[in-house]
Amino acid sequence: MLSDLFLIRHGQPVHDPSIPYHTHPGPALSEHGRGEAARAAEFLAGKEVEHLFVSPFARTSQTAEVLAERLGLPVTFTALVQEHAPGEPFEQVRQRVRELLGAAEDSPYTRIAIVSHGSPIRAALLELSNEKIDLSRHVYSGGNPAPTCGIWHVQFLDAYTRRFELVFKPS
Repeated sequence: MLSDLFLIRHGQPVHDPSIPYHTHPGPALSEHGRGEAARAAEFLAGKEVEHLFVSPFARTSQTAEVLAERLGLPVTFTALVQEHAPGEPFEQVRQRVRELLGAAEDSPYTRIAIVSHGSPIRAALLELSNEKIDLSRHVYSGGNPAPTCGIWHVQFLDAYTRRFELVFKPS
């Protein structure tokens, strides 16, 4: 049963208008983004994360590479937390995220991290809070609920109670 979930937004990608942002593979991580990922890995050191679940996009997989190497974590790539596709209804994103969260709750892991994008992170926060979380103080570039490499920590206190905190923002 899960006790802790870390929702990690990917690091800053390369800005190249010729590369579609919302379709696979999307842009790669920039050098600045790699630095953000390294700082996020330092933050997560000692948090006893057992497994990373990662969107297959370039910017998320490259963020996860930095985390996995520093923390010695196994990685599972899953389209369930991939970028919100053009024309995809938000409820479909939420359904994908709900499927992964259900599988994670039934897994042997107690402390996992998901490396994803703003929209799936928003979906996870809304899903896990039963729509009760107030994200109005957490609006970052592109309307995302976390800055690049920002980390939300969700603590599962009991079967019905969860604590939500944006615990890391790279400087």
